[in-house]
Amino acid sequence: MKKILLLLFCALPFIGVSQTLNLPVRSKTALSGSQFEATIASSSLSLTNRENMIYAQILKGNVPDFYRKLDTVNVSVTVKSVKQSVTYYVAPDYVTIGCDSDYYLCPMSPMLATKIVSLTGTTLCTRRMVGEVWSAAKVKLSPQTLPPGPLMSTVPFFYHHDSLVDSLRDTFLPAHPLGQLVSGDQKDVIISNLIYSIANRVIIFGWYYTTGTYIQPMTNVHADTYMDYSHGIRLVQNNCWLNDTTPTTIQSILESSAEDTLLSDEGVIAQPWYPYGITQKTPTSFAVLRNTPTSLKVVVKNDDSVTHYNIYTSTDGVNYSEMVRVPKSNLVIAGLQTDKLYYVKIMAYDSMSGTTSAMSEVLVAVPTSRNDSTLLVSGFERAIAGNTYNFTIQHGSALYNNNRFTESCTHKAITDKLVSLQNYAAVDWILGEESTIDSSFTPSEQVYITAYLQKGGYLFTSGSEIGYDLYAFGSASDKLFYSNYLKARYISDAPNGKANTYYSSMVSPIATSIFENKDTVDFDNGTHGTYNVSYPDAISPINGAQADLHYNTLDTEYACIHYVGVFNGGIKTGKLVYMSYPFETIYPSTTRDTVMKDVLIFFFGNKATLTGIEESIVSENPVVVYPNPNNGVFTIKLSQPLQNPVNVRIFDLSGRLVKEETMQEEEKQVRCNDLNSGTYLVQLYSKDVLLSVSRVVIVN
Repeated sequence: MKKILLLLFCALPFIGVSQTLNLPVRSKTALSGSQFEATIASSSLSLTNRENMIYAQILKGNVPDFYRKLDTVNVSVTVKSVKQSVTYYVAPDYVTIGCDSDYYLCPMSPMLATKIVSLTGTTLCTRRMVGEVWSAAKVKLSPQTLPPGPLMSTVPFFYHHDSLVDSLRDTFLPAHPLGQLVSGDQKDVIISNLIYSIANRVIIFGWYYTTGTYIQPMTNVHADTYMDYSHGIRLVQNNCWLNDTTPTTIQSILESSAEDTLLSDEGVIAQPWYPYGITQKTPTSFAVLRNTPTSLKVVVKNDDSVTHYNIYTSTDGVNYSEMVRVPKSNLVIAGLQTDKLYYVKIMAYDSMSGTTSAMSEVLVAVPTSRNDSTLLVSGFERAIAGNTYNFTIQHGSALYNNNRFTESCTHKAITDKLVSLQNYAAVDWILGEESTIDSSFTPSEQVYITAYLQKGGYLFTSGSEIGYDLYAFGSASDKLFYSNYLKARYISDAPNGKANTYYSSMVSPIATSIFENKDTVDFDNGTHGTYNVSYPDAISPINGAQADLHYNTLDTEYACIHYVGVFNGGIKTGKLVYMSYPFETIYPSTTRDTVMKDVLIFFFGNKATLTGIEESIVSENPVVVYPNPNNGVFTIKLSQPLQNPVNVRIFDLSGRLVKEETMQEEEKQVRCNDLNSGTYLVQLYSKDVLLSVSRVVIVN
């Protein structure tokens, strides 16, 4: 990913104060536009050398004085019945080199444009923004089209067209002096989702007539090394204002499903940049952990080429603070509010070369003195439409709204040993639509998860392609992991074999479901704020697991299962909730919170949430099993009377359920005379109060 360097706002006492490009003062000895054009006009000059020469002029500040002052564009849009506005700042014309009396409009590739926007803290327009800029322009030129041919992509042709535009612009003087916003002189190289539809393409659009219609529909027909006389680069300051009071960025708005319509007519643009000019590796192995009640710490896999990290924080996952640059030796985010949820993203920075990486994905944590955080593991890195790399927002907020604080890491931070699963009672592993192309659970990740579950860990994982990856196309060891530790049988890649059809599942009628029988759970078809779950796996429970949710198809096609017991090779009770569609796609958010509540109650009892329900009897009713060892007949006794029935389940050490009964009173005799001698686990489970207690018994 390529993020643009943020240019700090100039002092702004109020909206509307002019902005200026962040470039050096132009030297009095700098080349004029026509002089510079002559230096790059030779047909023997390679594109790379030509663009290096252009960049050198921009770097030195060889642009006209009138070009430095940015103009204001104000836009208002009604989003979900709420009127929102954005104010952003654009260069008065396309990138130009020279002085006020002799300047050259300079076509260039998106590769060079990317370097210039990184240098100046700007971005490019979207298709929608091109129209907004034309509407706001005080000077609307009539397009000066030229006959097509092989010369139209040469510098002399560029300069010929530039002379025509310059003559037309002079007709608006002196009523409209240089520096007023101009449109109609060139097409725009734009930001679009089309950038990533085919590799190495330039996306162009626009060239408006004075009537408001345009010549060029949005297209990616040209390779990124192609440009002709009509290709212009309009710089837009990345920093902008949302609703007149909130500082944000163009890129943040384009990445937000709640705000994208302000600047985009394509929906969310998850990667609003061209993929060029990256000289630092994007951080992919890192964690955000609690540090003190008022600070968080960032742990990143060491990269010798990095000296600092640029850190951005947010309390809503949408609006981020201005960048704070922190030495990599002291990655602490201080001055935070205790027990408040913070979202964090970072960029690698090298102070020696001044180079910056693309922006990382978003992680989340809560600064607190509590030591019971749930670990969020972000494992959805597949580059597909709809992956905004910030689904810790849905997971983290659902945990937080249920009084469960969180820390988080990328999945690579687990295998790089930056974070240990064993430090957490519960883990939420996000897999989205991770599939065979990039693996849902890698073999090394399977090793860590296996050990975690064997030692009594609680795992919640969700994703639509886990079974498809591990079982349908997995190795023999993948299949064993899927069966023994995710406790599932893979049925099909989509319910009833139909993709893009079943977006609704309902609570299974099975009595042991961890969800309320009245609940209905729907997931996104691409119109509810996340992404289209086209192929949710259909699964069924095996090896002691129980079904929770089934699709509106056959009763044997399930969408969620749970398990409690000893996993293969373990001696301590662990727990699992495996959802075969992504948790983050559940809507609305209140339903998502309710689903997380039920998962947490299954893990920890009612005490874990803010539901107001009576706490689990687990903390008040010690369980005694006697005699122990025994001959297969033993008694289970609770210290207080039961208000609700409790299920008694007995497992062998392989995790196989060997006996199940119901306990109606506080004392019950269990007969297991048919069991072989050995060690067994007795588990007490109650759906109503979520009692989940295990005791080891030995049968002689």
